[in-house]
Amino acid sequence: MPFFSEETLQAVRSIPIYDIVRPMVDLSRSGKNWKGLSPFTNEKTPSFFLLTDRNYFKCHSSGLAGDGIRFLQETEKLTFPEAVEALCERFNIPIQYKDGKSPDPETRSLKQALQDIHEYAREYYHRTFMADHPVSEEVRRYWVEDRGFTLALAEEFSIGLSPPKSRRLLEFLQGKGFSPEALAQSGLFNTGRNERDPSTWFFLFRGRLMVPIRDLQGQVVAFTARQLEMTPRDHASWKAKYINSPETLIFKKSKLLFSLDRAKEAVRESGRMLLVEGQLDALRCWDAGLREAVAPQGTSITEEQLKLVKRYTDRLDVLLDSDEAGSKAVLRLLPMAFQSNLEVQVITLPQGQDPDDFIRAAGSSGVADLPRQSGIRFAGGYLLGEGNPSPEERARVLEQLFEMLAACPSAVIRDGYFHEAVEATGTPAGAAREDFERYFRQHSPRPVARKERARYINGTNSSETLTNLEGDLIWAVLKNVGWAEVLAQVIDHQWIKIHTPEGKLLSRILAQATVDHIEDPDGIHFLMESDEERDCLSRYVVDDRPDSEMEAFVNETLASLARRFCKERVTYLNQEIAKLAQTRNDDTLIRQFMTEKKELMAFMQEGPFPQVSLPDPAASDDV
Repeated sequence: MPFFSEETLQAVRSIPIYDIVRPMVDLSRSGKNWKGLSPFTNEKTPSFFLLTDRNYFKCHSSGLAGDGIRFLQETEKLTFPEAVEALCERFNIPIQYKDGKSPDPETRSLKQALQDIHEYAREYYHRTFMADHPVSEEVRRYWVEDRGFTLALAEEFSIGLSPPKSRRLLEFLQGKGFSPEALAQSGLFNTGRNERDPSTWFFLFRGRLMVPIRDLQGQVVAFTARQLEMTPRDHASWKAKYINSPETLIFKKSKLLFSLDRAKEAVRESGRMLLVEGQLDALRCWDAGLREAVAPQGTSITEEQLKLVKRYTDRLDVLLDSDEAGSKAVLRLLPMAFQSNLEVQVITLPQGQDPDDFIRAAGSSGVADLPRQSGIRFAGGYLLGEGNPSPEERARVLEQLFEMLAACPSAVIRDGYFHEAVEATGTPAGAAREDFERYFRQHSPRPVARKERARYINGTNSSETLTNLEGDLIWAVLKNVGWAEVLAQVIDHQWIKIHTPEGKLLSRILAQATVDHIEDPDGIHFLMESDEERDCLSRYVVDDRPDSEMEAFVNETLASLARRFCKERVTYLNQEIAKLAQTRNDDTLIRQFMTEKKELMAFMQEGPFPQVSLPDPAASDDV
């Protein structure tokens, strides 16, 4: 996807953060700001603030801070582009991309048309379900008596009915002015070879119970259609108990989980997500109070869906049918879950029961009382089967469990699951350990090079500190962006720790100031390339440290930056000189290193360090 234009990002960032946050947080006045309970943690005393003068939020209980885009990313677990698009949609902001890469008007209008078509279809199907008509009454009877659901639930989820014979939906949509092209690509009709002649089209869903599928923003993007007694039998598709919408411009089934738009708040509160097999299973869970339940879109769980789970929680509880297909689905899921660092707990139903029947009879308390075990224990027990397996069979199962664990990136977690695999298979721990280590020597990727590993660790450690020298200068630049050009003239690039978030950000700010004038702090936002950098910037935007004697503060920070570089360089030179003295007789290079070390030591003690005269903040405002 191309980057958004500065105009679009500026418009989104200009949305009052109060308007973005208010639907999700109960806010009260706190001076010129607003405060409320954190939406990110379970707290009783408000520590979440909206800083209206900066249009930022700051959450003391979680440590998060940011603008409206970042707030939406965290609360709805969206990527940066998804959050921008969602805010544009909600606040009617046209989306434009930079470098002339504007969205194709036809593609964008088609996407909007498909969203509108699905919303009209949802209304039509639900109105038909609730109509005063014998066919509708029969379906409502099936919903209430046969399936044991309430009409209140049908209202809440807009459950619908696609009539067995009527073509009114097509006529209704045509009357709304939708083009044949948009209708043909909606997934509601089978056009055959006559895409431009709707009179010949075959209705994909006929005589079926309609369940809307929504995206993370709650917009209807597709449908699941359940077979009924009235489903016409004049087409082979009638045999399928469920039919799902085909993939379209707005619906990618491998990237959505049914009911996640509703479940995400309960997931945040409970710390887990409950995976069930089908949409009606998820509805049953919701009706019983298990509101963290979601379901895949008629397919086995995918990597994309598990990554979606990971956005909201580290724990996935699995409640699938107790038959062979359900057990094999768990085995397919486990390696992908381990790869995503998800903890999987498998809830075991009584033999021969499915989640819908069990929850209908026993409710949420019955689910709470069901036995559960880790994914590895479940897999070991299932693969071993009944009876008394031989040592060879146990060894084969153990290797299958090792194969699942190979996807897990954490050695600590792998080792923890190793002990569970040993217990599940009943193998001797010592011998199993030898097989375990041999397996991962043969199958694990090469370790990260020492230099790269050190760079990663250093970057992680420094990002966890509250502030550092680079961060101090970022904070100063945010107080007055005119200072960026002054600093760019005196800071040696070698002084900056480029592998830390602050170092990356400061380096990019100074590079930009070297080639072009940064007019205001908003200009710095456009330099961000990752959520890590946006979070880093946000920490300093909301940093309320005293700003008196700024010139002295900045000059002292510059001196510390130079001293730090010299100290680290001297340490490196000492190591190299020691190596050369032990391994080779290279007096010339040793003398060069000694001379550089002497100069650095003198500079650290005597300077002169860079000194800058900072411009008046008012001067930059007049630019």
